[in-house]
Amino acid sequence: MSFFWLAVKDLLLIGRDKKAFLTLIMMPLLLIAILGAAFGNVFQEEGDVEIPKFTLGIVNLDEGTVGGILADEVFGKALPDQIRVKNYKQDEMEQKIQDHKLSVGIVIPANFTTSLSTGKAAEIKLISVPNPGVKTMIIQSVIEQFTQNYTVETEAMKQSMEKALQAGMSIEEYQASMIAKTDQNAEENQTIDSQLNEKTVQAESKPVGSFQYYAAAMGVMFLLMTVAEGVSAMILEKEQEVYNRLQVSKLSYYQYLTGKMLGLITISLIQAFVIIIGTTFIFGVDWGDSVAGVIVITISFVISACGLGILAGSFIKKEKTFSVASMLATQIMAAIGGSMAPLYIFPDWAVLAGKFLPNGLALQTYIELMSGASLTDILPAVAGILGLGFFFFIIGLARLLIERRGSYA
Repeated sequence: MSFFWLAVKDLLLIGRDKKAFLTLIMMPLLLIAILGAAFGNVFQEEGDVEIPKFTLGIVNLDEGTVGGILADEVFGKALPDQIRVKNYKQDEMEQKIQDHKLSVGIVIPANFTTSLSTGKAAEIKLISVPNPGVKTMIIQSVIEQFTQNYTVETEAMKQSMEKALQAGMSIEEYQASMIAKTDQNAEENQTIDSQLNEKTVQAESKPVGSFQYYAAAMGVMFLLMTVAEGVSAMILEKEQEVYNRLQVSKLSYYQYLTGKMLGLITISLIQAFVIIIGTTFIFGVDWGDSVAGVIVITISFVISACGLGILAGSFIKKEKTFSVASMLATQIMAAIGGSMAPLYIFPDWAVLAGKFLPNGLALQTYIELMSGASLTDILPAVAGILGLGFFFFIIGLARLLIERRGSYA
């Protein structure tokens, strides 16, 4: 049990170090507070975005009925919560827009009905003030959808007339037969759907806020820094002959590594759960509905990060060199993994590259849990993180054993 007391010794040293407490606990919480508040607008939930109701000026010059349907039925009645319709003469509407008394208006041309009925292009004139926001986008979308639907329905009616004449049937008889076939197809599709038992994937997923994102992002970044500090302390012990004195106490090489790994994992887990619990109560961060998922991914990432630290430490013998290299590597991994800037602004290839890093994969898994994923949903990611950790640890351990045998050869 010598390795156990070695782990306890490391925990006591950390507990007595005020600087370590500030670095491990206070700094992450402070950065989470700053970044969470600073990037609040970037993570603004779609449900909180409201488009204020605005007035649309309409000049209807159409000689047919379609222009009236678009103006009165579509804009006037179908969108009462977004659009308030007012009819103007063309000169009057243009003057109001120039005076900024009206922000957006449309002019329906005289040949609008005829053009749509004959399949020709029907252009509606859209007039607006500079930078009207999303208002013009809404109007354009409604007009495009209306004209496309009308064109399709007109073309379908023409084809129905042609087929009815070819079959020697009236339009009413042909449409009745088509309705019967449609009902039959609908029943068949319903049977197929029931057999497939189709479900929407993550239909109830929840958006992630800025404090949630940076709680996870800063958590994984500072865990990497904690592991780097722990491995740096191991290298420093060898430089100061502390390791040789430990060996005099009949502590074997494997017990030394086991004790150091146990202490490092324990310190990292304490830090991780203090950050999780602290952000939950201080900032109201919701880490998801699956407590088991949060615990599993946290333990998996800590193991993986420690394995990576052992691998890096096996190639560097000087503590100062390792400190500089580990700090640089930690910052690069944090940037690629999404801890510096939100993953939402990253291109797809960068998000994919982050999944090959333990911190990047852990961060994306935390976000999935916050969005409503369950423990079962994240098991592939957990397996990937643990696989990376064991891979790093095996290579690092093999490197240390080869180095040790070479020193005693």
